Order: sequence, then structure tokens, then C-alpha cells
Amino acid sequence: MAKKPRVIRLTKTEFELDDGRVYQHAIELEPDEVPTIEEFQGYYDHWLSLLGNNDDRTIVNHH
Repeated sequence: MAKKPRVIRLTKTEFELDDGRVYQHAIELEPDEVPTIEEFQGYYDHWLSLLGNNDDRTIVNHH
């Protein structure tokens, strides 16, 4: 089982994972909207579980 990525740095424009990957946010956050690293880790884990390909679910294209 692969190790879950851990957020180690967070700014209003980007975040960094413990493996060195750096991603820009889709939109720049306002300074008073930047969550704590712990809060953002929860968001990241949630979206990774929805968008990640970590299981055997079948993807259905309804187009």
C-alpha cells in the first residue's frame, strides 16, 4: 500500500507535499482564507479519495 501524501507547506498560492511535489491552487486564496496545514490535509485527503485511482471502481462515461 502506498504511503498517503502529507501536506508540509501551504501558502495562498500553492501547497507542497512531503515527496517534494508542489501544486498551485486552482484560485489564489485570500490571506484570511488560508486554512491550517491540518485543515488543508483533510481537504486534500477527501479530494484524493474522490479523484484518485486507488481502487477497483469502474468509471462510467454517460456521454
